[in-house]
Amino acid sequence: MKEPVRKTKHPYLAGVVIACVVGAYVYLIASEEKFPEPGPNLVYDIRKFEEVDHVDTRFAEMAPIALNLEDARALEIDGEGNLYVAGKDAIEVFGPDGKSVSRIPVEGTPTCLEFTPDGRLLVGLEDHIDVLDGDRKRIATWGNFTERSMITAIAANEEDIFLADAASRCVLRLDPSGKVIGRIGETDEARDIPGLEVPSPYFDLAFDEDGELWVVNPGKLGLERYRSNGDIVTSWYRASLELDGFSGCCNPTHIAFNSKGRLVTCEKGLVRVKIYDVSTGFFEELVVGSRSFVVPQGVRDMIVDASDRILVLDPRKNAVRIFEQTETQLASHAKETE
Repeated sequence: MKEPVRKTKHPYLAGVVIACVVGAYVYLIASEEKFPEPGPNLVYDIRKFEEVDHVDTRFAEMAPIALNLEDARALEIDGEGNLYVAGKDAIEVFGPDGKSVSRIPVEGTPTCLEFTPDGRLLVGLEDHIDVLDGDRKRIATWGNFTERSMITAIAANEEDIFLADAASRCVLRLDPSGKVIGRIGETDEARDIPGLEVPSPYFDLAFDEDGELWVVNPGKLGLERYRSNGDIVTSWYRASLELDGFSGCCNPTHIAFNSKGRLVTCEKGLVRVKIYDVSTGFFEELVVGSRSFVVPQGVRDMIVDASDRILVLDPRKNAVRIFEQTETQLASHAKETE
């Protein structure tokens, strides 16, 4: 994979200015979360920045999946194309046709979901993980990871399980039995690790097509790639109110990869779903912009399915919204690039 040169001269400082500009807007979203985000004393007019993403895209919105859940917060898809949506005290399962097929009881409100390669379903419940077997019965509970944890995302491969812990501001590396065997992303000048800044409970991670671990550094408005031993490989930050960057105090909020290895990102404050080249941080295109989301804007989760459809959990509509490229759009784009 092509890797950009590491830059350690604090290119993210512009994010501080941007946070001040949009902080009041973002605060509307933060009011319903567990801990507040920073916000200024002055209210700024950011309407002109909302117009930046009012452009046509190659993506169209399909029929949404309505939810019968309270406080829906997490999405996941299994190997058969079934969609799992987690809310208060339950996980609702939808078949590939979008119809509800089952409901799994849980205790509490999951913050994230992840399937392990051996078929277990890991259910993140703030400070602990419930492990469900193939019959979706709880077979274990993992906890006491740190003195204070808030698990916001999980990524699992054959060897390890990685937890994004927003409260501890690091990524926890677990073995398949749930034992913590490492911490990733903590400041270490000797290893050129700048440290993860997590101002709010938005902290995501994901594996790319090569199995490499990418971690959002939300306070620095960018991403960092790590080895499993905690060494940082590369990073890029995009602090900007323009369409090709990330704004606010902490973005992007969610990331995923499509089948072509492209990075799909989602933001809050001004909700935008975008696609980047992950190796360079080069902005490629907008999927959907802020005009498609009601105020106050926010997205609870975002994933990409096997057909490269982008699924967004919209709490204002209590629905999973689906965005995909139509054949007409794909053909039109092909002609434009000839």
